[in-house]
Amino acid sequence: MWGITDNSHRIIGTKINYNKDVKKEPFQNYVARNLTPSIAFEFIELCIDDKRVVILKIPAAKRVPTAFERIRYGRIGSSKVSLDKYPERESLLWEVLSNGYPTMINTESPIQDLEFDKLKSYYISKNLQFNNNFKKNLKLLTNNNKYNMLACFLADNGNIPVRVSIFNGKTKADTMFSVKEFGNESLISVIDKIIDFSTSINIVKSIENYKKGIREDINLFEQDCFNEAVKNAFIHNNWLHRVAPMITFYDDRVEIISFSKLAPNQTIEGFYSGYSIPVNEDLSTIFLATHWSERVGKGVPLIVDRYGKKAFIISENGIKVTLPLYKMLLLNLKSTK
Repeated sequence: MWGITDNSHRIIGTKINYNKDVKKEPFQNYVARNLTPSIAFEFIELCIDDKRVVILKIPAAKRVPTAFERIRYGRIGSSKVSLDKYPERESLLWEVLSNGYPTMINTESPIQDLEFDKLKSYYISKNLQFNNNFKKNLKLLTNNNKYNMLACFLADNGNIPVRVSIFNGKTKADTMFSVKEFGNESLISVIDKIIDFSTSINIVKSIENYKKGIREDINLFEQDCFNEAVKNAFIHNNWLHRVAPMITFYDDRVEIISFSKLAPNQTIEGFYSGYSIPVNEDLSTIFLATHWSERVGKGVPLIVDRYGKKAFIISENGIKVTLPLYKMLLLNLKSTK
């Protein structure tokens, strides 16, 4: 796009001429001649607020990567690089073009002798149907009838470790007070256990305001916000690498980190307003069926209402939710001084 600033996205207009000659040849002919395979790119002109904006529309590659002058390029951050120098990235690109982008459904589980007794018990306890067709109904198989990563997530023996760490300080350089091991079973039941564990350590402090003659009980942290943050972390985590969300307690806060960026169609505005677009659609469907998720998008707005948008850090590598401990306690202590 030309005529829009990179950082602020302010419309400033452009004088670019995409019909000029390059090396004594019309620019568009020059580009088309050097592309392999040939693609139907096009330039589009718009007038926005009386300013000229030019858009170059490039079709997505379908079967093979597009090369310019027989060189295939990729982007790492803001840099354009030749894929010849990054064979692993090029291999991934060919894999995606051949088989589609890796998902929990089309990616085989590294463990194939999976068992689902706990998942069956969980469904029955919720009065949900669980019959012999559950593998097909829950989409637990790849096209070649191998267990996929969704099956690994739900199995009794998927061997995905989940830990809750407690540090005696404010950083990981401080002494680790405790590590609670979860995982290595159906991760739906793991969420139950994590929330039960958090409830057991969510102690209550009594705050007395002698001036007003009142006493108020304050929790260590907002339990409902923690619950929503943990559920969202598991639903939206990238499970392809079998790395679970990270939950860490410090002296002044608890951090819940999920290792996935926003869903492709999600926007920052939609994220904060509670417009729910799951990263793992099929996993989200199972969470809906087991009543672990209502998919009404209340989790993020609830946390924003209690702690503000600063509770979230969104990056290309993941989403971190930080819930301060004793926030209300500290505010009350300051108000009584």
